[in-house]
Amino acid sequence: MAARVITEHEGAALIYGEKGTGKTTIMRRLVTEMSNLPDRFHVATIAAGEHCPTPFQLVQEVIEGFGGECRSNNRKGRYDQLKTILLEDYRRSITPVLLIDEAQQLEAQALESLRGYLNFETATEKVLQIILFAMPNIVRKLAYVPSLRNRLVRTELDRMNEANLTKMLEWRFIQAGGKVFPFEPQALQELYRLTKGHPRTACGIAVLALEAAAARNTFITPSIIQEAASKRFVD
Repeated sequence: MAARVITEHEGAALIYGEKGTGKTTIMRRLVTEMSNLPDRFHVATIAAGEHCPTPFQLVQEVIEGFGGECRSNNRKGRYDQLKTILLEDYRRSITPVLLIDEAQQLEAQALESLRGYLNFETATEKVLQIILFAMPNIVRKLAYVPSLRNRLVRTELDRMNEANLTKMLEWRFIQAGGKVFPFEPQALQELYRLTKGHPRTACGIAVLALEAAAARNTFITPSIIQEAASKRFVD
């Protein structure tokens, strides 16, 4: 969804979900993929909304995120400087993208100022693409910023079902260089039962189970999953 908003120049998207559902992972993957295409994308990131408690500070963070040096001590001057940066990218056929993690920490006035950034547009498309990553409580906060809320394409990240949890673990295992997936089917069932599909918790237990199985030169069994789970808090 976020990739579509960016490539189609739709303007803004919200990806939200409880802790550990993969928001920051998605953000990092987007940064990596776009950073590998510097002739197509110009990416600015804000690691946490709390870094920008006011619109004045937010626009400075955005300017600096795009590699600029903030030159003005008033909001309009900073706003105009940001507009210049974005339009210069657009003239070079480069898409500027702003990614904000922990966006639920932004105050309502700062969220409202993001709506203003979406006014940088041509006759057919938005110049700046904004992707927010947040906890579910941002939905309540956005009720006070309808001008932004109504422009967001939103996706809620939920806990995984058993099949998707297995696919995620298989993918991560392959990305880490693994060859033979070491989880017995019953072990995967036990992992899902214990974690109820929570991605971060499942990955944490899986890592401990891998270490235990490697030390014993064996496949991962339900009992190894239980042993690993006893060493972690399970959400």
